[in-house]
Amino acid sequence: MTPPARYLSLSSEEDAALRSLELSAGINVKVRLRASIVRLNASGMTVPRLAQHFGRNQHSVHTDLDRYEQHGLPGLMDGRSSGPPRRVTPEMDHYLQERLAEHRLWNSTLLAEALQERFGLTVSRDAVRVRLLALGYSWKRGRYAPGQAPDPNVIHEHQASIETLKKGHWTAN
Repeated sequence: MTPPARYLSLSSEEDAALRSLELSAGINVKVRLRASIVRLNASGMTVPRLAQHFGRNQHSVHTDLDRYEQHGLPGLMDGRSSGPPRRVTPEMDHYLQERLAEHRLWNSTLLAEALQERFGLTVSRDAVRVRLLALGYSWKRGRYAPGQAPDPNVIHEHQASIETLKKGHWTAN
């Protein structure tokens, strides 16, 4: 014997919210698909027909309907994946801020090496860069600047060469 058909009943506000979710361009495709499944089920489509129409397993359709029944609209959204735990702790963030407060030039490679020396943790320079951005630090590309004032005699020689070239004599000095 087959189980009885399962149909959800939606209020006009719920249907309008699901319709706007279904038609929103910035929403994940899977979430829009789940909204379509819920709306079509409420309009009278059975679970086997929904599964066939969307090319999904009946169990998946039941799962989507259960998620909507239990949690409402937020139940259709995908949860945030946990991912690996953070390797850089708040203590390391504080250490980075202390290093950056020193009167010294730092870059992400040097900071990664400092973290490895202090905490024994190997962190890539990109991970350090991301942490610095999260801590509110930004930077510009380093530029070379002369360390001391140039010699006046050298400046005079170059100035003389430039003046000769301006006069049209192409064999200066």
